Amino acid sequence: MNMDADKLVINKVILSDLPRIIEFVVRWLQDKGLGMYRFAFETAVDEASTNVMKYAYDGNSGYFEISCSLRNDEVIIKIKDHGKSFDPNSAPLPDVKADLDSRMIGGLGIYMMKKMMDEVSHSYDAGAGNVLTLRKRVHNIKDKASQ
Repeated sequence: MNMDADKLVINKVILSDLPRIIEFVVRWLQDKGLGMYRFAFETAVDEASTNVMKYAYDGNSGYFEISCSLRNDEVIIKIKDHGKSFDPNSAPLPDVKADLDSRMIGGLGIYMMKKMMDEVSHSYDAGAGNVLTLRKRVHNIKDKASQ
């Protein structure tokens, strides 16, 4: 595992690494004075990271990188992997108003991820692999207080 202030790299990620990934994001948010956005980012990163581990690598280990950045009033989190390509925007959204017994299984995590973020985008390149980008506009209390 390689970690700097804005990036965490795990060469052989497995599900038991999920708490470490979430801790990395939460610590980064807190360092930026953005702890109030913890739930939204925990939810989105948990879903995205779990999907990489379960589906991109079929439950096996593989390369995983997550980076966090703050540009103006927007947090940008990028998750990179070299597993099977999957664009969460191609998944049908669940009918959250349907009766529980008649709902299709799956898709609720992606739905929550999209609801928590302002933008969810995916790109794939045969050499670079998958890049999932999560964007959310924020109000940076720490920077505004120092002005």
